[in-house]
Amino acid sequence: MILSKTLFTKFLKYSFVGCICTLIYFISVFIFIEGLYMDPVVSSALSFIIMTIVSFFLNVKYTFGSIITRQRALRFTTVSAIGFLLNFLLMFVIVHLFNLHYVIGELVTILVIPVVNFILNNYWTFQSQT
Repeated sequence: MILSKTLFTKFLKYSFVGCICTLIYFISVFIFIEGLYMDPVVSSALSFIIMTIVSFFLNVKYTFGSIITRQRALRFTTVSAIGFLLNFLLMFVIVHLFNLHYVIGELVTILVIPVVNFILNNYWTFQSQT
């Protein structure tokens, strides 16, 4: 399947926003765990919420050139909830079941969740509203 130029451009913009949000996410995780001595799974969850709020506003305007509507906000929240649950499950399994360092869990989540979220947001959240 060949990607259209428009889809590729959206993906690049989405990736740029994702890099900014990932930076926000990791700074938050670091502050919560290393500064506030919080549990890695809880820290990851809180950081995911912060990142999601920033991501929504950046993606609405920059990535998808859209406007904020109730439907888009609800759909973005739904996609984010899916990502949140996936993030929580991956972190829980990696940190608490496999007893691996939380950084390994974070690496797995940043490889899986953005791809899932882009697909859902591009083809559902920000599809043209009629």
